Amino acid sequence: MISSDIQRLLDELKTQIKQLSTELKEVSDEMRQHQFTEYPIFVAHQENAQVGEMLFDRTEYGFPYSINASTMERLIELTVLNASKVEDFKKAFGDPNKNMCIFWISGENTRFVFMPFNSNAKSK
Repeated sequence: MISSDIQRLLDELKTQIKQLSTELKEVSDEMRQHQFTEYPIFVAHQENAQVGEMLFDRTEYGFPYSINASTMERLIELTVLNASKVEDFKKAFGDPNKNMCIFWISGENTRFVFMPFNSNAKSK
């Protein structure tokens, strides 16, 4: 059961991600087309997370979270994602053409959030 405070923060994150869905879809497509990864991961944070490459700085764009781009492989290297759980992770992720994974860093509430790209977020 998610507390109301965590749910409020999660809803705030989802609202921001929906606004950026088209841009995140483009980044995801490029990362997969250039074979950086089959499973792009977007890192949402309010601190200065040193995971991945910065895409959107929250202070520059007025968002609640900064968004970085990373990969499943990098999170395995950092032991954020346990290598023995990769198949479960891929199953939860679903089709990377249709879905995205957000690694939400929010204090003790850090978790993976899986959600579809907006239907208006088209592939190149």
